[in-house]
Amino acid sequence: MAWMHRVRSFMDYPKRSLRMKLFLFFVMVATIPLLILGYLSFSKSSEVVESQMVQYGQSTITQLEAQVDSYSRQMQATTRFIYSYLLDPISNVLDGKEPTSYSDFLAQANFNRLLDSHKTLDTTGIYVITPSGYYYGSPQIDVDQMHDQKWWQEIPEDYKGAYWTGIHGTSPYLAQNLNLPKQVIGLVFPMLGQYGSLMNSKIVVEMDASKLMTSFDLIEHNLHSYLTITDRSGRVIYQTNANREEHADDLVWKKELESNHWTIEVRTPFEPVFQETLTIRYFTIALIGFALLLSLLVSYFFSARITRRIISLKNNMQLVGIGKFHSRIEPETEDELGRLGGSFNKMVEQIEDLIEEVKLKEQLKKEAELRAYHYQINPHLLLNTLNMIQWQAKMKGDEDIRGMIYHLTKVLEGNLVITEELISIEREMYTVDHYLKIQEARYGLAFHFQFDCDKALFNCLIPRMTLQPLLENTFFHGFEDGQGNISLQMMQEGENLVLVLKDDGQGIAEDRLKTLLTENQPRALGSGGLGCFNVDQKFKLHFGRNFGMEITSEENKGTTITIRWPRITAISVATTEQIGRL
Repeated sequence: MAWMHRVRSFMDYPKRSLRMKLFLFFVMVATIPLLILGYLSFSKSSEVVESQMVQYGQSTITQLEAQVDSYSRQMQATTRFIYSYLLDPISNVLDGKEPTSYSDFLAQANFNRLLDSHKTLDTTGIYVITPSGYYYGSPQIDVDQMHDQKWWQEIPEDYKGAYWTGIHGTSPYLAQNLNLPKQVIGLVFPMLGQYGSLMNSKIVVEMDASKLMTSFDLIEHNLHSYLTITDRSGRVIYQTNANREEHADDLVWKKELESNHWTIEVRTPFEPVFQETLTIRYFTIALIGFALLLSLLVSYFFSARITRRIISLKNNMQLVGIGKFHSRIEPETEDELGRLGGSFNKMVEQIEDLIEEVKLKEQLKKEAELRAYHYQINPHLLLNTLNMIQWQAKMKGDEDIRGMIYHLTKVLEGNLVITEELISIEREMYTVDHYLKIQEARYGLAFHFQFDCDKALFNCLIPRMTLQPLLENTFFHGFEDGQGNISLQMMQEGENLVLVLKDDGQGIAEDRLKTLLTENQPRALGSGGLGCFNVDQKFKLHFGRNFGMEITSEENKGTTITIRWPRITAISVATTEQIGRL
């Protein structure tokens, strides 16, 4: 029983060894064809030649049949669709002549786009030629020159259905700079049942015949064969340019296409092919022994080289799997295995970087959480202190100070409470209202503020703390002693909202205006420009780089700020009474 176990283990070894699989595969690939070829060359050379020629010819003609049938079906489908479209009096508004009005031009353009939509990479042209010589489609063709072509003149006048023109040149095409093929295969469909201006027109579909000619060339040269293609009436569509008499020992294949009932005949003479195989047989006998030995050596060394590198990659992957990220593969070559080793090294490095990045992010996350808790405490401390001062002012009867502190508290509530980044326009204007009350207490009635906005837009969202920094710039950099006029207008344009803030203050210098919204510019607190830049960045971060702020200004005449952003509606809003007095 021990020997049976050893035999079974030996037979199962290829299943567990990639090296043995590769070795056996290379040996089989190298030796089996050589052995078969040698045996057949000595015993049944003539039979093998005929059998191989029959199989090869059958396969070749089957491929050619599929290729020609594909072209035929595609061209017929295109023709049927265009013909059905033109038969429809609702969709067909063409008059078969040069367009004289915009509607005629639009109808022709739409029909040309319809024709172009049915083109493929192999389609040379699709067009409809009217009896008057006017045509639809592209590229441009010379209709008169097409009528002079032999294949066109051979079309019977009373022909019904699809007429295959065969393979011909592209001389009627005017746009020779379009890399047109030298030869095309065409189909002409007379529109005998059409009424109106397109009656007796012809639908012409032509496709690039280069691939067909390549297939024909392979048959004629590789098989030393003669090819003939005829239609159902016996008309020759294509024929090899060689005169040769038919012989009884010729190998002949015939196929009839289902799509258009063409007949493809491939005739191969037996003698030339047989003579060539005799030469191959002599060399096969001399080389088969040497090739067998060489295949064994090459298979052994090649399989060993491949599997050694794969085993090294597997071992390093196991080390990484247990957490030893220092493992690396030394690149030996630049082939797929070499690139795989390089990709493995990069992957391990990226894993190490990701681990370090995760550690760093976790540390930063904890620090951010601590800062967030701290920032939540500071605003409450500030607001509670201001409320205490406000009550002290009220107790002492100082209404001016109490009012300013009250409005300042409301402004700070809108700016410091950061639970929401997007708030309604109504809430933003509520904060602006209190800010303006502070400026009224400071400057009196020196400035005039006008607000224009449809109440239907009050519940639309806007980034928090948008208007207050802009108004602050106006008072501190645009006005002298707060004297001037400010207008704020909000409107809807399509799917977007537009905010326009104007003032008649000092304006902005041209050199300063060019860099006001430019990134990577030095900005200091209180120097101007920081508020506008921050507001612009808010809109870009929330809604995308296509939205944001535009500033136009002229010195001593004022500044206009325009902001566009998508309209987004808030789920809940505050009462409109708070903004009714604006």
